[in-house]
Amino acid sequence: MRALAWFVRLILFLLLFGLALNNLEPIELHLLFGTHWRAPLFVLLLAAFTLGVALGALAMIPVWLRARRAAGAAAPKTGAAPPPAPEPAEPPQPPRVIDGSPDGV
Repeated sequence: MRALAWFVRLILFLLLFGLALNNLEPIELHLLFGTHWRAPLFVLLLAAFTLGVALGALAMIPVWLRARRAAGAAAPKTGAAPPPAPEPAEPPQPPRVIDGSPDGV
């Protein structure tokens, strides 16, 4: 399983590396107030992706904190004893032979 994970990572890296090699042409990004940024296209794509991931993680922080707070409130306190496990109504029975032969053949 570990080898498969590394194989997938290698394939993903090679695909992204090929994308970067095919997008080496410098482009100019016009920003506010007359400023501009000149860089290869793959650098701008990588920057936009990284910015999107960062903004997505920042937007999820309140939800994560709320869920953590709710899970902490629902968890039993450390000093309290856990509730007793219910006793089964009857002990489990071994499987019965349907056709009458004990070996099942």
